Amino acid sequence: MLTVEMLIYPQAAALDVIGPMDVFAAANIVHGSQGKGGAYQLVLSAANKGLVRTSSGVALDAHRQLGDGDGSDYLMVAGGLGFDSARRDAALIKRLEERAGRSSRLASVCTGAFLLAEAGLLDGRQCTTHWRFTEQLGREYPDLNVHPDAIYLQDGSISTSAGVTAGIDLALALVEQDYGAELALEVARDLVLYLRRPGSQSQFSAPLELRQRAGSDFSALHDWLLSDLQRPASVEDMAAFCCMSPRHFARQFNHVTGMTPARFLERLRLERARELLESTQMSSEAISVSAGFGREERLRRVFLKTLGVTPGIYRHHFHGTRA
Repeated sequence: MLTVEMLIYPQAAALDVIGPMDVFAAANIVHGSQGKGGAYQLVLSAANKGLVRTSSGVALDAHRQLGDGDGSDYLMVAGGLGFDSARRDAALIKRLEERAGRSSRLASVCTGAFLLAEAGLLDGRQCTTHWRFTEQLGREYPDLNVHPDAIYLQDGSISTSAGVTAGIDLALALVEQDYGAELALEVARDLVLYLRRPGSQSQFSAPLELRQRAGSDFSALHDWLLSDLQRPASVEDMAAFCCMSPRHFARQFNHVTGMTPARFLERLRLERARELLESTQMSSEAISVSAGFGREERLRRVFLKTLGVTPGIYRHHFHGTRA
């Protein structure tokens, strides 16, 4: 059994704490139902034992003072409105640094990354935090390699995640690493979660993210592609729609969206396939055609590459979850 210790402090965000911890708790239930016993022991710690009031007014009971007891397999730090005061608590940061030395892996949710950074635990590391604070994190801690758009990042034994619900994505990824994809899928299914967003994916929902990436420069192209995903659309076709030369179009599109035209179209098709797998009884072959992939094998390859599961496994766990 692995120990997960979550550091909380006044005005931390309750969902930053409860979201990931409920993922681990659900893993315990699923793991136990398989006759394998518990998967995680969950502990809340703080500067002092007792009730800690979160930013929503909900009080959480810290089981122990940070630093007490044996080290943990995971030492996680919550984010929230109180992160600035918490990182300026020299005694707390010193305890955090010492506790980190006795823990196998570190993680932060949202602005919890500021506490890890203040303790010097993120120096030279790739990391992320809530999109509103990525610029501040990089400016105040220049030794960090901050990625402003990632949902979560893992650099060696240290993981950081973006705002609020991204902590759930990170927790699911950790469950998968610890106990395998099948357990993580079953946990996501029980919690009615949308498994699985890769850590490098944008902090925004996929359909909204793609529309925002296109921006005003390529919004018409986005809508044109989405209107008929079965339509063959080469770079030359997209360039012609935008009244640009293929070379200039490809360069500008990559500059604006951060991805190639082919990758952008693949993402649109993937999201359509996911929607159809969740909400219809269509065969995988029919979905492949409808989403524009053509052959079922191509759909399978894209699912495995992007989501880590086959279309069949995805449907088994998520059919009927889309309202």
